Parts: sequence; structure tokens; C-alpha cells
Amino acid sequence: MKLQRLFAILVLAVLCAGPAPAQDGGARNVILMIADGIGFNGWLAADYYQGRAGTQSYQVGRPDGSAPVVYGMTHYALNLVDADGRILPSRADARQAAGAVPQGYDPALRWQRFDGAMRNDFPPVGLNYTSYTDSAASGTALLTGRKTANGRINMDWRGEIAFRTIAQVALEQGRAAGVVTSVQASHATPAAVIAHNSTRSDMAGIFREMLASDLAVIMGAGHPGYDSSGNRVEPPAGDAESFAAVGGPETWAALAGGAGPHVRVFIEAKSDFEALAAGDEVPARVVGIARSRTTLQADRQGLPAADEPSGMALNPAVPTLAVMATGALNVLGRDPGGFFLAVEGGAVDWMGHDNDLPRFIEEQAAFNEAVAAVIAWVEANSGWDETLLVITSDHETGGLWGEGTFRNGTGGWLAADRSEEAVEAARYQPAEDTFLGFRAVQDRGAGRMPGHQWASGRHTNELVPLWALGAGAGRFAEFARTDLQAAALWGEPYGWDGGYVDNTAVFHVMREALAR
Repeated sequence: MKLQRLFAILVLAVLCAGPAPAQDGGARNVILMIADGIGFNGWLAADYYQGRAGTQSYQVGRPDGSAPVVYGMTHYALNLVDADGRILPSRADARQAAGAVPQGYDPALRWQRFDGAMRNDFPPVGLNYTSYTDSAASGTALLTGRKTANGRINMDWRGEIAFRTIAQVALEQGRAAGVVTSVQASHATPAAVIAHNSTRSDMAGIFREMLASDLAVIMGAGHPGYDSSGNRVEPPAGDAESFAAVGGPETWAALAGGAGPHVRVFIEAKSDFEALAAGDEVPARVVGIARSRTTLQADRQGLPAADEPSGMALNPAVPTLAVMATGALNVLGRDPGGFFLAVEGGAVDWMGHDNDLPRFIEEQAAFNEAVAAVIAWVEANSGWDETLLVITSDHETGGLWGEGTFRNGTGGWLAADRSEEAVEAARYQPAEDTFLGFRAVQDRGAGRMPGHQWASGRHTNELVPLWALGAGAGRFAEFARTDLQAAALWGEPYGWDGGYVDNTAVFHVMREALAR
């Protein structure tokens, strides 16, 4: 009888547990989505404006019972140092350096002073902990699991040793791979998917390397024939700079003419992106360069008034990031071996540098729509038992905080106008302003700008959020530490307990998922 009762208890336990969760399993498909340049305060600001804090599609349980995990993430790079251990300027020539040291993140140090995560905005600079990463170094860490110095794309700090990216891992396993971005396709973050270069500034060389690779999808902006508002332009004869983001004039001519290495279908019209997203005549390989010189929307000017956060109508000549991501998934989904896809909302960062919250929110909202589209595609064409989705940022930009975090010496929380002088004056200056206390951005209701202040015009060392959903997501727990002060500020809307991981963990979790 005792054995029968024990057996019955075990059977009941199995039945009550339901199907085994996919969180720690292997993945056929891995999708990494990066909102460039946004931390917890920025994420909350956009979610508050949308009325969706804690309820975005990737922040809630899915219909099959899968649930996301949420963490903070560090993203520090390596600082180059001279023979005496003194930190060299950002992006210094490696020939000047005797070594490299990690910038680091320590909660015990972070919360001791307000400007602790942005001290390089003020003289004297060069303090190791207070430095910040750029998108090249952080993209390298996310895609390869290796730290490097600012400006390097998948190369060591010397610019000599190439690192293997997760896209290369996927390709070597017989899977497809691709990248989609809302900025130029050869910008630092999308470049980190497959390129190797000692400097992110070599956009022409980076784009040529991307074309020469086995990527099945390359999508972004950077079109030399259009400005950033959808107007046709004609680059001057011999103007190589206009073509730099797409490999130079000769590479662009070959690409647009259907030639070049690893010939791919070339698309540029908005209608072609939309047809691809609809599943019409899906090719095996595609390059899509949207008709905008720099970004899909962030840099647009001179368009009519409209009900957008910025008050300006969107550029009508380009697809949305959601449409591009869906089209990319339709291409990659043809591969029976599975795929890796990276999707970047790249211009969030650009608007953070400008301290332009309305357009910052527009860019993050577009990214959220892209995530929702990706989730819809997965649930219609795959499933969370075979797909891992990671959503995060590469760093924080702008030092965004809640209104009342510091008293500005000029008398206001925000810039009185959009002039460069007013924006700069509204930022935090330790010699002139008074820190009042760490305050998260304040919810003013859907459709209204949250209470906020911009402290910086540069990158900072603040934690950024990370959500993971599906096969292998549970493995992030193996890398976690805790920052309780950060959780007290930002945890409640997202159910976050302060656990954080380093950005190198993203590569390791993705690689482990693909290895199973």
C-alpha cells in the first residue's frame, strides 16, 4: 500500500506540473533585439507614454504558458591604459596602450554619488569605474561574449585578434543568419553581428564584409539617393561619403544592379518590404536598404504636423522596423536548420544624445512594435519550445532621470527650448547644480510626457533592462548578481528583483541554446 500511495503521489505531482517548461531547453532559432542607448528610466518613460509599463508583449506570460525572465544588465568596456596604468582617451590608438582594464560596475560604488556613472562628462576624467562603453564594444560583448575597447568591432583591444560571433556560430551549424536595423546597416551594432574591424568608423569596409559574408538578410537605412525625410537626392559626382554606409559607389552600383558577392535580392521601396513581410515571393537572400540616408524616422525634418509624440508626421517613404523584422523572419524561416536574427532599434540612442524625449519615445515605441511583431511571428510559425528571444539594450544614453533628481542652476528641470545652448545648460553640472535624490521617471499617464530630466549628452554606465523568453531563457540565472538599490528605483513596474547579468552573458546563453 505504501508503494502504491507513493506512486500515486508521484503521478499526481507530474500531472500538476503540466508540460515541462522550455526556458532551459535548446533552441532552433535565436532572436536578439537591441534598443540602442536606453536604460531603465528610458524604458519606463516610453512604457508610461504608451500606457504599457509591465504589459508589453514581452513583459507578460504568453498563451502557451511561457513566461519571460527579467534582469538588469551591465555593459562596461575595456579602457586602454599606458605603462603607468593611466587611462588613455576613448578610442585611442592601441599603439599608445600598454594594456587594457575593465571599466566595471559595482553597486556599492554606483549609488555613492549621482554622477558616478557619468564622471567622464566632467574634468578630471579617466577614472576607471566611471567610464562608459560605446556601441562597438558593447555590441562585440553581446555578440561574442568578449570585452574590448571602444571603437573595436569584434576585435581585441589591440585590434589584432578577431572574435567569433554568435551569427558565425549559427552559420557554422548550418543555420541561417541576418540583421535588421533602423539606422545604417553598417553602423556599429549591426556591424557587430558579423564584421571584424579595428574601427567602427570604416563603415564602407564593414558593409563590404557584411555583403561578403553568408548573412541571408541585411536590412537598414543608409540609402545614398534619399535624405532622411524621404526626398530624392542626387549625391554629387565623386562624393564617396554619401556612399560610405553602403560600401562605396562601386559596391552600391553592383548591389543595386543585382551583382556582387553572394548575390541577394535587393529591395529599397517601402512596398517591397511590406510584400516581404506579407510573405509574397520570399527569396532565400535579401539586402534591403530603406530610402533614408541615416535613420528610418528619427532624423526626419519638414514634414506636416501629426499626432505623434514629436508632433511631426512620419517619413512615408520607409517601412517600419516591425515590417522589416517580419520580412527578415520570413526569409530566415525558410531554412530548415533554424536561424539567428539580430534586430536593432538604433536611433533611440541618437535621440538620447539629443535629449529629445518625444523622438526618443517614438523610436522606442517603434522598437516595442517590432518586438510585438516578432513575438506574433514566433507564435504563428514556431514556438517558445524551440525559439529563444532576448530583448535588451547595449548601454544607456543621456542620463535620463525623474524630475527633481537634481536642481539645475539655470532654474528649470528641462531645456527652455531646443537650442544647443539650452539643452546643454539643462544637463547636470556638479559645480553648479544640486543633487536631490535618485528619482525614477514619473508616470504622467498614457499620451503624456513622463516627469524627467536629462543629465548628460553622452553614454553612461547605468544598468539597462533585459527580458528573455523561450528556450534557454532560464540560463541567465547562472550569471546573476543583485543590485537592490536599482530594484528599489525601477523594479516594481516590471516585477524585477534587482538581479543583473553582464552583457557577455547574452552571448553565452545564446550559444548554449544553439548547442543543445
